[in-house]
Formats: sequence, C-alpha cells, structure tokens
Amino acid sequence: MNTAEVLALYDTAVRAEPAVVPGLSVETRDGVTRIVGPFNLITAWDLADQSPEAAVAREAAWARDNAAALMWRVYGHDKPADLPLHLAAEGFVADPPATLMVLDLAEADIAPGDAYIHRVESADDLEEAIRASELAFGAPADWQRKAFAPRLGTPGFNLFTAYVDGYPVASGRVEIMDGMPFAGLYGGGVAPAHRGKGLYRGLTAARAALAREAGARYLATEARDTSRPILQALGFQPLTAVTTWTLDADAFA
Repeated sequence: MNTAEVLALYDTAVRAEPAVVPGLSVETRDGVTRIVGPFNLITAWDLADQSPEAAVAREAAWARDNAAALMWRVYGHDKPADLPLHLAAEGFVADPPATLMVLDLAEADIAPGDAYIHRVESADDLEEAIRASELAFGAPADWQRKAFAPRLGTPGFNLFTAYVDGYPVASGRVEIMDGMPFAGLYGGGVAPAHRGKGLYRGLTAARAALAREAGARYLATEARDTSRPILQALGFQPLTAVTTWTLDADAFA
C-alpha cells in the first residue's frame, strides 16, 4: 500500500467531502468544513487566504452562539503547522493523541476467532451496546442513544456488540457509505475485565468482513496507543498522527 497516496485519498474522500447521514448535516463556510448534529466536528479547512487565528475565533464564536460543543480534528500533515496553538488560545482542549491507521481490504483477511459478536438491530440491542461502551470507556454514553437510535436499520450504520456469558462487554461500529473507498471504524472498546480475550479482534474482524462485502477498499480508524499494536498485528498501517481538539459547551455556562 502506498501510504502517501492513500492519505491523500482520505483527505479528499473522507475529510473534504464527509458523507451525509441521518441526523447530521455538512456545512462549508469561509473555507472550513463542519459536520453539525448531535456532535459538531470540523473535518477540513483551507486557510490560505485568511488568518488561522481569525478562523479559529470565528468557529469558537459559532460554538458559543449555539451553546454547542465543537471538535476540531487536526492531522499531522495539516497546515498551518501552528493551528494547535491558536486552538489552545481559544479554549480548545486536546484529547490524547491517536494515529490514523488503514487496512487494505483487498490484501487482508482477519480471522474472527471465537468471540460471540452480535450485530445491533433493535432498540434493546442498542441499549446493550451502550452498556458495553460505558463499561469499556468508563464514562456515560447517553449521546449514543440520541445519535444512533434514529439510524437503526439505515444504510451505512453498523454497530456490533461482543458478549461473554450472555453479558455485553465490548462494542464498536463501522460506517459504510455506498461508493466511498473508505469504511470507518469507530468506538471499539472492551471492558477492562475482559481485555486480552480476543474480543477487540473479533469486533474488528466482523466489521472488516462487512465493509469488504459492501465494496469498500480500505478500513480506516483513529487508534489510541492501547489499540494500535493490535491493529498493526491485524495488518493496519499507520498514515499520520491525529489529535482532536474540543471546545466544551460547559465552558460557555
């Protein structure tokens, strides 16, 4: 895999032209592309003809005017290089760094292992997936109910839960858009008491198989340090660093 070419394709196909899904809209104004909905995320920008300081201030003002949290996802190759300094000055806070990793589905086939993986199909299934996510990440995941319930049964949305002895202990989703070269892995997490048992691998295998069947060429994810070694062992290759900066709505109170 030519990682430079794949990264350029990712910038164009995923970041500059985000897929529109139920409950979300995409806006491009003043050179900045923003996803708006249950979460608000800036995915791409062209600040060649404007001050990055002014652009960040304008986006922060939008968030404050709407009393909405706003995320700005910055990749290692993005310009201007000093954008993080302007984000920090405006009150954005950086999440722990991650790595954009990609699997070429034409070259890799992940063995699923013995984990019991169930695809979410109903409201009850969704509640169990949310419970598993809360166990995995140690934080409330009520936002998933609001974001995912309207998307149950819709094209592109695919959420899976892993079970041990009948209990949901891990979950993760894959977003697959018709005609898009990339499918995206999101939210993969395993409850601490059940890590090291092949559940993360099983979730990844199930999502990769579905993406391949749907015609996607690549599977992309933003991996934290805990999952990066597992993903590399499964054939994922690192493309660039990525950090999500968040302006929390609580800061406006």
